[in-house]
Amino acid sequence: MDSKAKDLTKVSFAIAVMYAVFWAYSFLIGRHLPISDNLKNMMSLLVLYVIGLSLFVFITKDMADNKLPKEKLPFKSLLNCFFLQFSALVVSMLAIALSMLISKENIAESNNLSFFRLLSLLVIAPVLEELVFRYFMARKLNKYGSALFVLLSAFCFCIVHGVSAGIPTMIYTFLLGLLWAYLMIKTGNVLIPIIYHSLSNLFGGIIPQILLGYAEQFFSLYIILIIVFAIAGVILLIINRKDYALDDRIFSRNNLKTVFSSKGVLFLMLVTITFMIIKQLML
Repeated sequence: MDSKAKDLTKVSFAIAVMYAVFWAYSFLIGRHLPISDNLKNMMSLLVLYVIGLSLFVFITKDMADNKLPKEKLPFKSLLNCFFLQFSALVVSMLAIALSMLISKENIAESNNLSFFRLLSLLVIAPVLEELVFRYFMARKLNKYGSALFVLLSAFCFCIVHGVSAGIPTMIYTFLLGLLWAYLMIKTGNVLIPIIYHSLSNLFGGIIPQILLGYAEQFFSLYIILIIVFAIAGVILLIINRKDYALDDRIFSRNNLKTVFSSKGVLFLMLVTITFMIIKQLML
């Protein structure tokens, strides 16, 4: 096994271990604890980002770190990336609507916007997930090509969301993962994808839930605004497509073969599918 295949396997295996510990705790222990939901959520985050992340760091500790050069993106590129998040949201909405049509079930979430949930969506998840999937992964894997890193980062990010959010949402997280990995590579500054991640949760999760709960008459207008921003993002991407070139095509045959022949990626997929099945059996 060459060094590239070995490092890809090690990183994706570390992600699998990190989340397997979290899922095992959540399904087998956490849900049965006689404590409040907020405390359960807090304990789950501690397991994921203290125990799980420690295991990730331990497994990848022998891999060489490569610092990314910090650069500034033009404002038009930053604005385009903001609009593209809405494009991903529209794709997700269509996928969810199709899933509901096929299954004839209402799969919408009814999560209470508690202080802890708001903190998790706007701060905790953006900071910690971007550190793992963008910052740490970039430092370990960017030496093998920025396009390869972007593909692996986005795929690992989306696959682990299959357990918590379901298959339709995985499409959304994959597209966002591509965008945030691109921002990480182009700026070398993890704060940028953290900010975009937080904004995505705000506009894609929090605001729609508030409008549905307190001002339904404005929800339709908000959907129209999302669609307008999404179209703007796609148009700007097409016009400025040359500005988004990496060292290779993200979905080149070589990159796809490298990622999906990785034993670590296959293990991550197996672990995720297993816990998705376990979750369904426990409902």
